[in-house]
Amino acid sequence: MIKENKMDGDQSIPADFSSLKTGSGDLLIYNARILSFQDGFDNNAYDTLAISGNRIKAIGRFGDLQSLIQPGTQVINALGKTLMPGLNDSHIHIWKVGNLKTYMLDVRGAQSLDHLLQMLADYALQYPEAAWITARGFNEAAWKNGQIPTKTDLDKVIKDRPVYVIRTCAHIAVCNSKALKLCNITANTPVPDGGVIYQGDDGKPNGIFSETALGLITKNIPPYTKTELKTMVLAAREELYKYGVTSATDPAVDPLLLDTYYEMHRENRLGFRLNAIPIILPDGGDQPYPIPDYYTSDEFNVNTVKFFSDGGLSGKTAALKRPYKNSAEQGVLRLNKDQYITLASQASAKGLSIATHAIGDAAIQFVIDSYKELKKLFPDIKNRIEHLGLPETKHLEAMHKYEIATSMQSIFISELGKNFIKYLDEDYLNRCYPVKSVIDNNILMALSSDAPVVKNLNPFKGVQAAVTRTDDEGSIIAAHEAITVAEALKAYTYNAALISKTEQTGSLAAGKFADFIVLDGDPLKISHEQLNTIKVKQTFVNGQSVYSA
Repeated sequence: MIKENKMDGDQSIPADFSSLKTGSGDLLIYNARILSFQDGFDNNAYDTLAISGNRIKAIGRFGDLQSLIQPGTQVINALGKTLMPGLNDSHIHIWKVGNLKTYMLDVRGAQSLDHLLQMLADYALQYPEAAWITARGFNEAAWKNGQIPTKTDLDKVIKDRPVYVIRTCAHIAVCNSKALKLCNITANTPVPDGGVIYQGDDGKPNGIFSETALGLITKNIPPYTKTELKTMVLAAREELYKYGVTSATDPAVDPLLLDTYYEMHRENRLGFRLNAIPIILPDGGDQPYPIPDYYTSDEFNVNTVKFFSDGGLSGKTAALKRPYKNSAEQGVLRLNKDQYITLASQASAKGLSIATHAIGDAAIQFVIDSYKELKKLFPDIKNRIEHLGLPETKHLEAMHKYEIATSMQSIFISELGKNFIKYLDEDYLNRCYPVKSVIDNNILMALSSDAPVVKNLNPFKGVQAAVTRTDDEGSIIAAHEAITVAEALKAYTYNAALISKTEQTGSLAAGKFADFIVLDGDPLKISHEQLNTIKVKQTFVNGQSVYSA
């Protein structure tokens, strides 16, 4: 350990990160516990990181790199803290995370139907100017009666304005009678393919919609402006910094949001590395969106497009081969295969990869069969499956053979485990989000949050869930699918960079971008039960400190 060193005459080496000055220039951090997560990298070998501009110049031992210290170089003593690559959330709805911090009511804390209704009533009083009351996040499976609210429930607290409340999964929503009237929804309204309009005992819509039918309501809600979207993105960015996330993928970007991201990129306002995955088929719409052009840069990328093949497990809309437990429901398969192959081929012809949401085994089978056809037409394009909730062994074997990657969410085990236990039979539950089997089949797998589907987007909570397989109620789900801490961290860094096609991030090595974080503990050394308590002390993007605790 270096106690003191002199340079530039009497200038001493700063003691720690508290003396760090922002701005351009060279930086050398020593006395650190460095975790790189690059293949072949010895995690115990090096203690010093040298940065020049926005790139890593060298990594090694202080004695070997001390010669890099020049006049003007900032030298920081890490005091033994752990330093690792910036985390990469490969599937997070960035603007929606920010929306719940700005323009939409967050009801993820609703403990009961009455609690939800009270939150809506209070919000309506607080914002009398709001033309629509929109909210997101309820999970009826955590309530005593376990019943999804209907229009009748919402009408009890708000009648004068339309109300639209999205379930935590975002595949189901409920609206009040005023919204139904404004949207001209009646018993005679045609149901879009891949969607459901639920009915009450009277044969009329009861206010609950799922999958593509959500578009019947959302197309009537005034869209956000670009200025509002930018506010949401910046609000989400501060949350990402707090949790050490320096790269992220927004996996459901419509044309307005895509234009907004491009504007922020040109204005140099993003402040983190962003992959945008545009959606091609809007909910409830007859016409697909235009297929975007391939775009790549150091900060912003558009290299993949998105489709939805089914819904979610927590709301019983993921497409299964057999019914959910104690139910006749098997979920919803949303895609028409001919249209899917046609649009995916058009995107592939532009060099774009395909990402398809597929959770249930029926949906996964559908997507893999489609990807096999695409592989014949475009052998060099590598596609991905989002979520991969209930794959069969044959699915994993096919994914390896056809080079299909996946972005999964172990954190679902934590927050939505109670739903899975309630809705899935023993066989399904034993292979729910099987991250170990995915790794064992040599499939490129990244971990992510899918926030705001979950409230806690902390990657270390996701790591903990992948390692312990324990939900927030203490129940263990498919313990044999647990992976190591190192494997989980690699899935949030190195693997996430590979699946996002941003190989200049994800590990600490000479020449790569200087995106890294400083932690208050070593995730490889503390107990699994403490993983979610790790705090990010400092977040760096392009060699610049963007967050300090």
